[in-house]
Amino acid sequence: MKYRIISNAFIVVAIVLSSACKTEQEIKGIYYDPAGATITTDKEIFPQHKRTIFFSNSGVCASNEFEGARLNDFYQTNDSVYTAVIEPENAPINNSAWYAFKLWSDKEQPIYLNLHYKNGSHRYVPKLSYDGINWEVFDSTKIMVDSSRENAKLKLTLTKDTLWFSAQELITSSFYEKWESELAQSKFIEKKTIGKSPEGKNINELVISEPNAGDKYIIIIGRQHPPEVTGFFALKKFIETLTGETDVAMKFRKEYNVVVIPLVNPDGVDNGHWRHNVHGVDLNRDWVNFNQLETQAVRNEINKINGSGGQLKFFIDSHSTQQDVFYTLSLESTITEDYDEKAKEKAKENNLLVNQWLKNLQTRLPDYFVNVIDTLSGGKSPTSDRWIQRNFNIPAMTYEVGDETNRELIKRVAETAATEFMKLMMLTSNENQKSFVASNK
Repeated sequence: MKYRIISNAFIVVAIVLSSACKTEQEIKGIYYDPAGATITTDKEIFPQHKRTIFFSNSGVCASNEFEGARLNDFYQTNDSVYTAVIEPENAPINNSAWYAFKLWSDKEQPIYLNLHYKNGSHRYVPKLSYDGINWEVFDSTKIMVDSSRENAKLKLTLTKDTLWFSAQELITSSFYEKWESELAQSKFIEKKTIGKSPEGKNINELVISEPNAGDKYIIIIGRQHPPEVTGFFALKKFIETLTGETDVAMKFRKEYNVVVIPLVNPDGVDNGHWRHNVHGVDLNRDWVNFNQLETQAVRNEINKINGSGGQLKFFIDSHSTQQDVFYTLSLESTITEDYDEKAKEKAKENNLLVNQWLKNLQTRLPDYFVNVIDTLSGGKSPTSDRWIQRNFNIPAMTYEVGDETNRELIKRVAETAATEFMKLMMLTSNENQKSFVASNK
C-alpha cells in the first residue's frame, strides 16, 4: 500500500467534518427520487421468504433459495398459468423491479408465466440460463405487458433441467470475491477488505499500484444499487484494461495508482433488492450524512488516501439505467460562492478534462453515440460524485450503462474509454497540465 500512516486524531477530525449531520431540508435529492429517498437513517424492510414451492398436480417447481434471488410469491392460476409476485424490499422506491428465481418440472411441459409487480412495474427483459453462468436474452417481442406495466406474461417450456430466470445476469458477491482474487494474483494489485456490510459481508478494495508510482490516485466505485449489473460489466472491462499489458497501461500504472471498490452494496445484491441496502436505504443518497456502514467505509478510505498525502485526481461511479449515459457535472454547478480564483480555475480544468476525455472517446468510436448529459443532480445532492467534487474539487462523474445494451458493445466501449482515459491522464500529469489547459481553452 502506498498511503503513509497518519495520526488517529487527524482521521477522527476528517470523518467528523465530512459527516456533520444535515437535516432533510438541507439535502437536495434528484427530481425522480421517491419520497424519503434522502432520509438515510435505517428503515424497515420486508424480506422475502426463501423457499422452494412444488405443485404436486403439475410437477412444476419454483425456488428463490440462492444468492441474488427475488420471488415474493408463486402460485398456480390455472392448469398452465403461474404467477410470480415481485415486490421490493420496502417502498416507496425507484422502479428497478428486480426478479430472479429457478423453475423446473418433473416432465417437459409448456407454461405461461405472469410476472406481477407490486410498488413497481416491468422494466427488465428476462435473462435465461441453465447453469447460472451462461445467459441468453428472452425474445422481448414475445412478452405481453399490460398498459399499467404491472403485469408481464410470457411462455416458457420447463424440463427437469433447472431454468434460471432473472432480470439480469446474476453477479453476486461470490462472483466479485472470485474476480477480485484472480486480479490480485498480479504483483501490482492488492486486494483488501475496507469494511463490513450490516450482514457482515466484505466490502473489498483493489489497489492497483506499481512500485514508485507516486502519490496520484484514481478512485472507481460500483454497484451501490443492486440490479445495476451492466454497470459492473463496464467497470470490469475498464479495470481489466487498466491492468493489462499494453504499452499505455504499463506506462499509466507507473504514474497513477487506482483504487477500485467494485461492490459497495453486497447485502442488497445478495438479497435481490431493487434499490436499497439491507437497512432499506439508497446508498447513493447517503453521501452527506453517511448513516450507513457501506458509505462510511468508502468515505473513510478516500479520506485516508487524501489525508496521507495522496493526490486525488479523478473519480468514477459506475451505474446502470435505461440507456448509456455519461453524467458530467456542469461547471456552473461546481463553482460555489466560497471559491477563490484558484479554486475556480481548478474547477474549469476539471470540466475541461472530463469533456476532453469523452470527446476523444467519440472520435475513437464514430459508430457509437457518446451520450454526455449534465447530471440530473444539483450542487447539494447527496450522491457520490457530488461529495467528491465538493470536498476535493477534482473531476467526478457517473458512468451509466443501459439495461439492455449489447454486452459485447459494453466491453468495447469500456475498453476504449479506459484506453483514452489513460492517454489523457498521462498527458495532463503535473508537468504537462499547463500546456494541455492552454491548448484546449
